[in-house]
This record gives sequence, C-alpha cells and structure tokens, in this order.
Amino acid sequence: MRAHRLAWVLWAATVSLVVGAIVLGLANRSEVPLYEVSSAIIAPTFATLGALISYRRPGNAMGWIFLATGVLGGVQMFSGQYATVALVPDGPTLPGGDLAAWCATQAQDAFPISILFLVLLFPDGMLPSRRWRPVAWAMGVFLAATLVIGALSPRRFRDFPAASNPFGVEGAKLPEPVVTAGQLGGLVCVIVALLSLILRFYSSRGEERLQLKWFTYAAVVGLSTPLLLSTLAPAVFEVLGQFLWTFGFLSLPVSAAVAILKYRLYDIDRIINRTLVYGPLTAMLVTVYVGGVIILEYAFRALTGSGSQLAIVASTLVIAALFSPLRRRIQGSIDRLFYRRKYNAAKTLEEFSAKLRDETDLDSLNTELLSVVRETMQPEHVSLWLRPDAEERANRLERSSW
Repeated sequence: MRAHRLAWVLWAATVSLVVGAIVLGLANRSEVPLYEVSSAIIAPTFATLGALISYRRPGNAMGWIFLATGVLGGVQMFSGQYATVALVPDGPTLPGGDLAAWCATQAQDAFPISILFLVLLFPDGMLPSRRWRPVAWAMGVFLAATLVIGALSPRRFRDFPAASNPFGVEGAKLPEPVVTAGQLGGLVCVIVALLSLILRFYSSRGEERLQLKWFTYAAVVGLSTPLLLSTLAPAVFEVLGQFLWTFGFLSLPVSAAVAILKYRLYDIDRIINRTLVYGPLTAMLVTVYVGGVIILEYAFRALTGSGSQLAIVASTLVIAALFSPLRRRIQGSIDRLFYRRKYNAAKTLEEFSAKLRDETDLDSLNTELLSVVRETMQPEHVSLWLRPDAEERANRLERSSW
C-alpha cells in the first residue's frame, strides 16, 4: 500500500509542478511559446503511465523509472520558470534565483539519463542479458560522475546567464578536452542504449516482440532524429529542435501505452482503457453541462428578464441522457483503435448469429461456420465433422455387415 500511495503522491507532485510552471510562465510573459506548452505534456504523461504501472506492478522497475522521468521533467519546468522570473532585472524580487537555476539545470541533465535507462531496461525492467551488466554499471558510473561534476563546477548556466552555480567548487572545473570527451561519452551511452533495444527486439519472439515493436520504433526514430539533425543540419535544428525533442520524448510513453493496450503489457490495459474512456467522457459531459447552463440561462433572461433553476435541471437531464450513448461510442472507438482483432471477432460472431436465425440450408451453414472460425480464431487449418443421426449409422452398420 505504501508503494501505491507513493506512486500517486509522485504523480500529484509532477502535475502540481507543471501547473505551477505554467502559472509562473503566464505571470512573467503575456504569451507562452508553443513549444513550452507542448513540453508541459511530457512530464504528466510519463508520470501518469509510471503511476499506473507502479500501482499495478510495484515490483517492476519500469513504473518507477517512468515516474522519476516525470518528476524530473516537472522539477525542470517549475525551477526553470521560477529562475526566469526571479532573475529578471526589473521583475519581482523572488529569493533563490541561483538555486532555482541550479535545480533546473541538474534536472535537465538528469532527464535524458533516466530516458537512457528506460530504453535499456524496457519492457520488463531487466537487462537484455547478464553480459550487459558491466555495460550498465559503466554507463551508470559515468553518467553519475558527469552529474556530480556538473553540479559542483563553477560556471554560469547556459539557459540562465544571470545566475552562477551556488555550489561551485574551483577544483571541480574541468579543462575543455575533458568536457569534449565527456560529451562524446554521453553520445556513446545513447548509441549503446538504442543498440541494446534493437538487439532485444530482434532476439524477442511472440508477444514480447509485438510489445517491443512500437517502443523500439519510437525510441530509435524519436531520439536519433534530433541528434542527427543537430549534427548534419544545425540551421534546421535551430528552428525545429525543440519540437523534435518534445516529439521524441513524448513518443516513448505513448508507444509504451500502445504496447500495454494492444498486447497486454504489465496487465494494466483495463485501467488505461477505463482512463481513455472516462477521461474524454467526463470532459464532454462537463462541456455540455456548462454550455447548457450558460445558454439556457441566457435564454431565460432574454424571455423572462431573470434566471431560472430550470437551466440547471435541464442540463442535468441532458447529460444523464447522453452518458450511456457517449460512453458506448467512445468505448467503441477505443476498441476499434487498440483492440481491433477482438472488435472484429465480436462483430463477426454477431453477424453470424443474425444469419443463424434465418438460414435453413445445412451446407450453407457449414460453409458460413468455417468462415467465421477462420476469421475469428485464425487457425492454421479448420475442418467440420458432423455426427450422423441414428438411422444413418444403422444403415452404415447394416451395409458393413454385408
């Protein structure tokens, strides 16, 4: 139970940090850039999927890595916006601007590290094999060392030039060749993580291969595209880089959610199914209710000169009438999108049941039954044997006795 509560506490903390970052961003500027709005989706998406996995499978490391990635994204957003507001020369006097800039920078550096281990351990939270243990330990030690050195290095932050590292130690500053070597080491870690996922995919079989298919494609394409573009076409990356990184990071939890829904990864597809159904359903009903109350109140005031409680009553009756039809329609859309084979099988059996009531020709029924079995069960071979009636069996026995 403690693990369950911790998962949802971390989820709530992530959402609160993102909401706080958006409020700070709006308070600091009249409008927020589009890429920052889209980036605000990343942390809650990681945290939501991580909370669902950790709630269902608290012993699986994948849920906690998804959650940690979401928390890091939330810390990065909130600290970054706080530092931006606090460090404005003529802005409000907020304390701790340097500390907030340090937190934002550390979270920004740690976020891709959690992504790398997410790629390395997906889908079961285990390494592809024991031979990968030295590689994983080497990556962990190297990346942890880069984080510690970055946290203690005396410098001005790239994204916050007005702030300096409050924990900077002179001896921790590294020469430029060592910094370049560290960047190359980080690139090697990215390549190794992607290579492990590709090798795991090609060595997998059956349902595990289907589960890995979506995530492998999202990780390889989503993470390698901005890296290659930043090297081969810096001018294009300058324009599209933020959106490409947003799309690349967001594709990981989305592809994992698709694997969960289509191929029952972690056995939490029912929970996510209900979330996908009742989330849009609630939003639609709230919109209808609020819109109905406003429109009817306006109509009553135009006709009678005063409002009426009938607007609330009428809107309540409308959403009560719409609840079941909307739920069935949304559920059908989710089934068609993520449970296509199950949906097609159910529709085929329903159509066969309707034909069964009207069909009287036995040969036609035999053919139809075989067709339904092939379409729904998809066996390698199917045949039908009908047990003869008693009179026919007696005739066969009589003929065989001759």
